[in-house]
Amino acid sequence: MALKISLSMLPQHAEEGGRREVLSEGELVATLSGQGIPEDTSKAIIYTLRRQFEALSLLDPIDLLNGKWAFVSFPAALLGRSLLTTLATPGQSLLPVGYWGPDAPRGDKEEQRTLLHRIETGRVQLNPQAEPIRVVHVAWAWIRIDDRFLMHRREDKVRPGEKSYGLPGGRFNLDDLPATIQSQPDILKEIFSPDSRIVAKYIKATLERELKEETGLVPGVHYTYEACGHPLPPFRAVNGASNRHAYSSYKFHLYQVKLTYAGETHLLAKISKSQNILEWFTLAEIAAPQRTDGASAYVDVLHQAWGNDFAKRLLEVPDSSASRLTFIGESMMLDLPPTSMAAFQLGKPGKEKATRPAMALEANEWQLLMLLGWHARGYQIQMDPDIDVRLLGNRWIEGRSVIRLARSLHAKIQPILPGLVEIREDCYLSLSISPDTLFFPSDIFRYRIVGSKKAGGRFRLARLDITTPWGCLRGDIYERDVNGNAVAIIRELEKGDDPQGDWERTLREQLGAEVRALGLRRLWSTKGNTPSLIEGLRRMSPASPTE
Repeated sequence: MALKISLSMLPQHAEEGGRREVLSEGELVATLSGQGIPEDTSKAIIYTLRRQFEALSLLDPIDLLNGKWAFVSFPAALLGRSLLTTLATPGQSLLPVGYWGPDAPRGDKEEQRTLLHRIETGRVQLNPQAEPIRVVHVAWAWIRIDDRFLMHRREDKVRPGEKSYGLPGGRFNLDDLPATIQSQPDILKEIFSPDSRIVAKYIKATLERELKEETGLVPGVHYTYEACGHPLPPFRAVNGASNRHAYSSYKFHLYQVKLTYAGETHLLAKISKSQNILEWFTLAEIAAPQRTDGASAYVDVLHQAWGNDFAKRLLEVPDSSASRLTFIGESMMLDLPPTSMAAFQLGKPGKEKATRPAMALEANEWQLLMLLGWHARGYQIQMDPDIDVRLLGNRWIEGRSVIRLARSLHAKIQPILPGLVEIREDCYLSLSISPDTLFFPSDIFRYRIVGSKKAGGRFRLARLDITTPWGCLRGDIYERDVNGNAVAIIRELEKGDDPQGDWERTLREQLGAEVRALGLRRLWSTKGNTPSLIEGLRRMSPASPTE
């Protein structure tokens, strides 16, 4: 009865123009009391109704200060009447039964999210002292290989302006607790507490479950882990996937993962099949608003916790890889042989020593070696789609069909270059060498120099394609403007003359780093105290950019 009386007394507002009625709140209370409703009850009913209208910004705030009700507009009056009519009429509802249920259609859930986002964003923006209504405990895993960090696509769909990737791991849920604890009467209140001791004790189960779901990694078999100190300070934000969206308080527990040998290759194989679900991010890509492909890392909590030390703290994250490279550093620089019959070149620049297997490589062994080298360097490879050999990350290749060939290659190379070829689980193979330590034979490079000592010129260096049974190892081209001194030096080296001055320093400064990045150790040789361009390097023909 009280609600129906209140509905009949609501002030009107003209549909056009600004004319409106004003109703005293005291008159509302008096009317209800006059119908036999106790005054305290009448005041409570009107207060509750006013707070609902006030929270929806339906009533004029100036009039409210004077204890009067007036709708701010005709649409506001419509919404107020719609709400109160529904409340005052038994059996009526604003939404169908099951609208908020767990099995609601996707369209309804998106609508719910939009509604929650609008309400919660407004609540936070308009009320500086607003408190979170959702508590989320999260377990996140650091998986780092070299200078890259593993990220997993967040469970929500891609939304404009929202960051799409987070660290592997996820939210704690009730199933992460033992059954005996799940059945405790007040367990929901416990797990929705930011400082829950039960959650802190069992959050590791969340980490293990989430890593199994997202990466297929099994604890003890594929990895071990340890906590990275204490949980991060609470992080507050209007966030949450799908319709689990509200102003939330997050408590993040960080863990460092150490992969086993089997875990590393298993993970790399999983990533190669993940279709953008699992992605590697560099430190710069994590810190940037987004990558060039539009992907972005959700690490707002880390920025809040670490502030200006963000980059420093990321660099301190230990490497998760089980692999330790055998060939690393200048003294272990290695040039792969130009043919199956030729020698490797090992050692510092200018002090390389030829080393040759006791038994010559077969042609397909040499091709497999080049494939492994190309992939270790991160160069483009156009794989044949009809073969079962797949390129994984971190230098690894997967393919049972080439394991016998790989074992033959390993047997021939192991006595002279122990540990270079690595094979795991009769399925995975790689070269255990740092990319900046590995180079290719000069025979697969072509160069061109144009210009003069007076005007300067332009230098071009090309790495040629190599065809293998598994696909094409794609070449590449580097070119840049060089000063006149560099032009003259290269011209003299072409003729076998001795350039004047500190010519090696000039070439190193002008071309050294870029030449090595293309896979050639260096352009020149001083073997036998006779300066020249490196043996095997040939000029491009005028008709072709690479030949």
